[in-house]
Amino acid sequence: MQTPHSDAPVAKARWFAVFSLFMGVTCLISAEFTPVSLLTPLSQGLGISEGMAGQSVTAVGALAMITSLLLAPLTRHTDRRRILLTLSALLIVSNLIVASAESYAALMLGRALLGVCVGGFWSMASAVTMQLVPQKDIPRALSILYSGVAVATILSLPLASLLEEHFGWRNVFLFSTAPGLLALFWQYASLPSIAPRPGNDFRGMAALFKVRWALAGIVATIFSYGGYHALFTYLRPYLEHGLLLESTGLSSMLLAYGVANTLGTLCAGVLLNRSFRLTMLGVHAALTAAALLLFLLPGRMTADLALILLWGFAFGLICVGWTAWITLTLADKAEIAGGLSVAAIQFSIGFAAAAGGHIYDASGMGGIFLLAAGGLCTAALLAFTSFTLYAGSTGNKLH
Repeated sequence: MQTPHSDAPVAKARWFAVFSLFMGVTCLISAEFTPVSLLTPLSQGLGISEGMAGQSVTAVGALAMITSLLLAPLTRHTDRRRILLTLSALLIVSNLIVASAESYAALMLGRALLGVCVGGFWSMASAVTMQLVPQKDIPRALSILYSGVAVATILSLPLASLLEEHFGWRNVFLFSTAPGLLALFWQYASLPSIAPRPGNDFRGMAALFKVRWALAGIVATIFSYGGYHALFTYLRPYLEHGLLLESTGLSSMLLAYGVANTLGTLCAGVLLNRSFRLTMLGVHAALTAAALLLFLLPGRMTADLALILLWGFAFGLICVGWTAWITLTLADKAEIAGGLSVAAIQFSIGFAAAAGGHIYDASGMGGIFLLAAGGLCTAALLAFTSFTLYAGSTGNKLH
């Protein structure tokens, strides 16, 4: 059944629905990165290397990338509410498959299904949120939506590590179905029928690739997230083997990392509003320097922990920053641009995990630090190019 599109402005904000999407984002991000804090027990439980366990992130990225590109064009006449509910249900199925996995193939199947959920949900979340609130409330609503990333970072890493210690890694994924069910029922009760916007087709997507500043920004996003996740994916092994943190110290550090990420998300709006261009370039330069310092000064407990907390803080800025880039420059193409952005992000996460897995098994964290530094430095150069081309093409400068 087709759902007619309406350009009528939203009269009243549906905050209950916005928070249901926040809950969905929290569950998705928690599920996506739970293996980061479980690499060691996961690899031992399935009899695989930690590098192979890290490839479970690759499966998510690959399917998320494909789904984010195809979902909007292939469902351009379908009620967005129906799609989001289906994806939330599949998230629950994915966690059940991983919890019962007896082989590496079963693990990857469950993670691939999660990739479909992540790619589909993220590609539509921002565009749907913009249809749930009046124009003046869109920044606040998007802030609520993306704060789910920070909350998931706080909860998933230390909580998964703590639960694994007492209940085993399988039960961590089994327990994850509970908040997934809550998100599903919450969305069912609160989301209205959401009409698809016009122009969500392959022609509109292809047109964006012909815009040089947009293409440079998308590629910059790939290197930005790729550089960050190259290190993030192998954070637990470094804390355990490189800095020799035991279970209590490990859980505390992962919690502190999540808090740092939340602070970064909260500070992002203020910093980006003051100077979007300077903040985006500065955060990439700072992370490049942090990765190089970790490479040059390995095993120094205090300094390395401080640099790792900086890494968590900066992700809040990166996440909000690239989302703000879309709202500032591509707001009229939010769903298509969102799909491309999610594809870029998931490709980068998957590639970082895949390349990182081989590099980690071959040369340890030293190679990971260099991979991260190279990706982030490249991202800074491409971001500068995108901002400059945008100003020259449109006459509008990103302050």
